[in-house]
Formats: sequence, C-alpha cells, structure tokens
Amino acid sequence: MEKLLLIDGNSMLFRAYYATLYGRMMTTSNGIPTNAVYGFITMVNKALDMIDPDYVFVAWDAGKPTFRHTTYKEYKGTRKELDKELIVQFPIVREYLDAAGIKRYECEGIEADDIIGSIAKQHPELAIHILSSDRDLLQLIDPTTDVYLMKKGISEIEVMDEAQLMETYTLCPQQIIDLKALMGDSADNIPGVKGIGEKTAIKLLKEYQSVDNVYEHIAEIKGKLKEKLENGKESAFLSKFLATIKTDAKIPVDMKTCKRVEPSTTLHDFFVKYEMNSFAKASAKKEEVKREGKRNVVPCVSKELLVDGSVLYANLDAENYYDATLYGFAIAHGNNCEYISLEDAKNDTALLEYIHTDNGKIVYDAKNVYHAWHRNHIAFVPVHRDVMLEAFLLDGMISDYDKLAEKYAFDCTLSKKDVFGKKGKPKLVVEEDAAAYAMQCAENLANIEQQLFDELEQKDMKELYDTIEMPVVEVLYAMEKEGVHTSVETLQEIAEATGKKIEALNAQIYEYAGMEFNINSPKQLAVVLYDELGLPCGKKRSTAADVLEKLKPVHPIISLLLEQRKYQKIYSTYAVGLSKHILKDGKIHTIFNQIQTQTGRLSSSEPNLQNISVRDEEGKVIRKAFVASPQHTLMSADYSQIELRMLAHMANEKTMIQAFNQGIDIHNQTAMQIFDVDHDHVDSNMRRSAKTVNFGIVYGQSDFGLSEQLGITMKEAKRFIDKYFASYPNIKTFMDDTIAFCEENGYVKTMFGRRRYIKEINDKNYMMREFGKRAAMNAPIQGSAADLIKLAMVHIYQTMKEKKVKSRMILQIHDELIFDVCDDELDTMKDIVEQGMQQAMQLRVPLIAEASFGKTWYDAK
Repeated sequence: MEKLLLIDGNSMLFRAYYATLYGRMMTTSNGIPTNAVYGFITMVNKALDMIDPDYVFVAWDAGKPTFRHTTYKEYKGTRKELDKELIVQFPIVREYLDAAGIKRYECEGIEADDIIGSIAKQHPELAIHILSSDRDLLQLIDPTTDVYLMKKGISEIEVMDEAQLMETYTLCPQQIIDLKALMGDSADNIPGVKGIGEKTAIKLLKEYQSVDNVYEHIAEIKGKLKEKLENGKESAFLSKFLATIKTDAKIPVDMKTCKRVEPSTTLHDFFVKYEMNSFAKASAKKEEVKREGKRNVVPCVSKELLVDGSVLYANLDAENYYDATLYGFAIAHGNNCEYISLEDAKNDTALLEYIHTDNGKIVYDAKNVYHAWHRNHIAFVPVHRDVMLEAFLLDGMISDYDKLAEKYAFDCTLSKKDVFGKKGKPKLVVEEDAAAYAMQCAENLANIEQQLFDELEQKDMKELYDTIEMPVVEVLYAMEKEGVHTSVETLQEIAEATGKKIEALNAQIYEYAGMEFNINSPKQLAVVLYDELGLPCGKKRSTAADVLEKLKPVHPIISLLLEQRKYQKIYSTYAVGLSKHILKDGKIHTIFNQIQTQTGRLSSSEPNLQNISVRDEEGKVIRKAFVASPQHTLMSADYSQIELRMLAHMANEKTMIQAFNQGIDIHNQTAMQIFDVDHDHVDSNMRRSAKTVNFGIVYGQSDFGLSEQLGITMKEAKRFIDKYFASYPNIKTFMDDTIAFCEENGYVKTMFGRRRYIKEINDKNYMMREFGKRAAMNAPIQGSAADLIKLAMVHIYQTMKEKKVKSRMILQIHDELIFDVCDDELDTMKDIVEQGMQQAMQLRVPLIAEASFGKTWYDAK
C-alpha cells in the first residue's frame, strides 16, 4: 500500500516557532527571522525519514471566517495577536515547500484540519500518516490512518494508532470529538461543559461512550455533575459541532501532484538564501549539486576554457602575499575544469596571453592574485570581477573563503589545511592533492559567481562594485607592493627611551603597592588594588582601563598604572613589534583588508598601522620611524571633519550646511547652539564639549555615554542632545528615518548603495536593539566616508598613472593618505592629491583636504 503524509502546516509552524523561541532569535545576516522555518523543516525531515512516504501534502488555514466562526463568532477568539517574527515566516515556509516540491493547499471557509480529514477519507487506498501537534486530529485515526503527534520540542514524535490511542486515553478515535464536547478546548475557545475537565470527561465516555448517550442517561447521573451537564447541554452539543473535523469537503487535488520528488538545486538555493547552512550542506550532498563535468591536469589549458566568464583560481598556500607560494592555476567554465602547474603555466603561451589580456576572467581575491603573478614574473591586466568581493558586498559576514564555503555549502572534500598544512606548520605538498584542491575551489566559485554578480545588480550595488571596490584593488596592490621605508634606528631609540620610562613607572607603582608584582597580570593587579590597597571594586574585580579610569580620583597608583600601560603598548606593539615586520628592502609592507569591516572601511594588518595613536605625543612619536625614500619627501593629506560633512549632506541640515559653506568652525557653531551664546563667548571647554556632542551624534551616542565622556550628569547630557537636535532638526529626522528603514528592511545603505545588515535592530533584548539603532545611525555616515576615501584613492591613482609621476601612494589611514613624493614632484603631487580628494564627490558642502610635507610621517602630519 502506498503511503501519504498529510502535514498540518499551521500547527507545525506554530510549534516550531515557540519550541525554538529561546536565547537570541535565529535570523539571517540581514535580520530575517528563520527559527520557525528551521524547526518546521527539521520536523518534516524527521517525519519523512520515519515514514518514507510516496506522497506528501501540506494543509494550511486560509484565515477567518470559517463555517465554525459563522456558527460561533467567539471560536478561537481568545488567541493572542501573532508575533511579527512569526508572521514574516509564513511566506518563507511556503517558499520552502515550493522549493522542496511539496504540494500545499488552503481553502476559504474551512481549516487545515478539515482539508486533512477530507483528503484522508477520500483516499482509503492509501496508508495515511498525519503529522501534527494538535490532538484534535486523533479523531481521524482508523485502520489505515495514524497520527504522528509532536510531543516535545521539535524532536520527539509519538505515533498514535487505534491501539496507542486506547492505551493513552482509553478512548477510540470518534470519542476524541466527545471529549472536546465535554471538556472544551481553551486553545480554540471551545466552551465545553463548564466545570468538567479531562478526567471527568473520560470517565463519562468510558461509561456512556458518547455525549449523546450521556444526555440520554442523564437521569442516572447524580449531584453537582448532573447539574453541570444539564446547565451545559447546549454548550456541549455546540462544542461537539465545533470539534468535529469535516471529512466531506471537496478538495480538488490530484494525488499525482503530491508525488514525492527528489530534492533539486532549487531547494539548495533556498537553504543558501536563508543561511541554513546545515541543511545546505546536507542538500548539496543529496542533490549532487557539483557539476558532472571533467577534471583534468593538463600541460596546456584548453582554448575553450580561455574565454570570458571563466573562473581562474590561483592555487596559493597562504593569504598573505609575501608568505604565499603559487603552485598553479585551476580554470573552470561550463562543465569542465583544468589544472596547470606553475611550471607548465609559464610555458603556456595561450594562458599567459589570456592573463595579460583585458577580458572577462574571474578570480578569487584579486589583490593576492596580482601579487602572485608579479612575484612569478607573469605580466597581467587587472581583472574586473572578484568572487571574494562580490560575496562580501552581499553579506558583510563573509570575511574569508571558509565562511563563503559554509554559506554556499561548497564541496569541501579537500580542505586547504589538508593540502598545505597550518600556518607555521606547513606540509609537504602532494602535487595531485594541490591540483584536486584547486579544481574543487574553481568549480565551487564557478557555481555561484553569476548568481552573486546578478544579485549585486538586483540590490543596486553594481556601481559600487564597478567604480569603487574593484578599481581600488589595484591601488591597494600597488601600495602593498611599494611599502613604506621604516627606520630601525628610530624604533630602537624609541624602545630604549620607552623602556626607561616603564622602569621608572614600575618603581613608583611598587612603592605605592608596598611590594613588587607582575603589573601586567590582571589577577595579581586585582589583589594589589582591591585586597592590599582596599580600593572599591565590583563583583568581577576588573582591572580594565575603563574601570581604572573611574578609580583615578581614589588613589594615585591608578594614574601611574594607566600611563604604564600606554608606554608598555608603545614599547611592545610598536617600538619592538614593528621592527619584526621590516623586510629586507628596509620597508614595512602592511596588508590592506577590503573584507574585514562591515561599514566598508579598509583595515590594516601584519602589522596594523591604522591604530597608531594620534591623541597624545607619546604615541604619535612612533610616526618618526616612517621615513621618506632617498630624494623623496612624505606627503600627508586628510579630509577635514569628513563624517560631519557627510552627515550635513545626507541629512540636508541647512544650518550645518551653511556653516560649512561659510567656513565657520562647526564645533564653535554647535557650541553656540547648545550653550546659547554668541561666537565671541565660546570658550575652549564649550568647544570641546560641542566637538564631543558632534561626533557622539554620528556614533549614535546616548545621554549616558555622553555624560560618561564629558563627566557631566545624564540630565545635562540629555539637555545637550535635545538642544543639538532642536538646533539641527533635519539630523533628528534623518536618524529617525534611518532607524525606521532599518527596522523594516533589516539593513541601512551608504550614498553608494553599500548595505550593512543589522539583525540586532529588531532583537527582543532591549540592549541589543539599542546597539542596533546606534549601528544603523552610524553605518550610512561612516560607510559613505569610507566609500569616498576609496573613490579618491582610485581617482588619484589613475591621475598619477596618466601623468607618469615617480611618486607613490603608500598608506591609507582612515581619512588620511600618505605618499612617498619625489622631491621634484612636490607641487604636482600636492595639486593631484588635493584636487583628487576634494573633487571625488559633489556634496552640498565643500570637501576640504590639505596636504603637508615632511621627511618623516611625524613631520608631515
């Protein structure tokens, strides 16, 4: 006998939602809740494994009114309004069913139970299995029908047939209706007989078999029970009508359309879209998503692969260009993939011509590929498409190949670690494994690249990709390759001076502590501060900087500790740490990362040159170690107050725009507004406070945060913020509109369409929501500023190439650009850079960038 699985859609989705509603809500990276859908799929998959049906059918409620509401308007009237996080998942679960090829159906006027009941009774030739968490459906059990009843969470299922029903409830299927008639059902607001519960109802049915028979023998029943039954007779028969599942509805569904089908790539794409990685991996194996084409190791690449749209994967054993060894290339296109070793590639004229030609080849991590080509003396033309950047723009959480592989359920039969070993522990590379790994990667990337490229266009990020992200790759490659001259002698001098300062501070700290101890040990320091010196502490006995800052007025040792930490960082991280990164050419070649920050800002690593302090002279002195090349001078150019200018433009705030256009100091302007004074009465403290408020607003700072930073009361901080928004009303409107857009869409956008998904924006936890709001306010401003500096870099780099200057761009530090300028090109470069930065975009306010010169970075700044 063939088997039919009937699924109670509403019941299962509700159960899945509430069973998984713990901790943080399961969402996609762009904030779409998916916990109910995930639980629903889990339960359906379990039932499919248990039953292995030939046909599958899901019934849904179509909504009010049904024939039951017509009879009893209070039917289901006690149900609470659904959580919006559940409501948004109804269309997603339907999308899943369509992707899985599972038939679904709903009908006005009747409920899912009635659809299931009618289908079950219309097909006696099938073995019927019903999946639900609703006991009402137990009334449909018969010799060929059972119910798979969800009992606990989304994993425990109890199979209820006639025998099990009798054992559990001592009732037969038809008596489930009578049970509801007597005891009612609070979930559906079925009244039953007032005062009669489940035990009494079962006892009556065991004796009288049915509600009708109970009332035929009412004279035999004594006392209060009789009184309850007599008073509730009308309600009992109404409840029986409401509880009876309709089994004679005409359901126009051909069983052929319910035939169970094998999973397809559509289902895999659904799992990828909603970031259900475990399902995606499983489906990838079941569906055999991998192309069925040929893999070959070749001495020369076939010409049919050297075409636009081919993915050219450079087989590198490391992500850092100066560490990486290039073993060869894998090229995938259509259903074929070939691998060629580096040695053979250098003799493959057609391949070399392909790499050198401006065409539609696609790579992964273009910047690293450029370095590999350059190191191996392979002439090349920059590419136009990079799968790594495409994936990152669409999902800011994809910061490396492994995360990309996880999201898109790549074939990872071989891992990079399997082939090349771990960092610091390299393996002896087996040529066959290296080839197999590269072809695996090339095929994986080829499978998704067009999908990613199309999605960029759909989400209006194609211009961002074409005009900023891809062109800036070549700029960053050139900067990394060039490097910055670094003076070992200067670093040694700073290390020596700093070391002496640390020794002096240590001695003072030991004197106050009355003992010597390891100052850098949080545990030992906590003992000294909180036990020996008796300073006030919380439960965690923290020695973090923000905690120590609050203790500065309590004891003089605190200021010494904070100063010691500052010098310790200068010594270890910079004076000594930077020396380790100077290569044989006397330069530091930092790596600029394009896919590490969700706002789009570049980051720097190996070493990080973007965190060198400019707030105090002691930290800033490290810049003296970065020097110009012989016969060159360093030039520094940075934007003036770029984020505030972006804010003024994006919010279209007239007062702020007017101040910038008239060259008025924006911090003075804000001080005048929040302190109600004229220009001549703004003092340095007022300006400092106004500056803090200006930048605090950009970062979504709260009154608590502002009070902490300025050392004022929360009431005063709130007054400052209120005055600020009253003075600049369009900024308040802009912030509110940005938050509202994010709450509705799950993301915010920069001026260039870069998206940052903020799933915290609708979190049930208040603190998480507040974080989401701050991120939503800041990301469009900071992200637009990041896009601007990249665009300026592209324009300046292109102009430098056109003018064939000998000078080089060598560093980008947030809003600052550093150049190693040939001494006979100082004026030319000043014009190129200032114009390139100031004319990169047209805003409602002027962009101001000023260049300065010096033989060291310290002097140039």
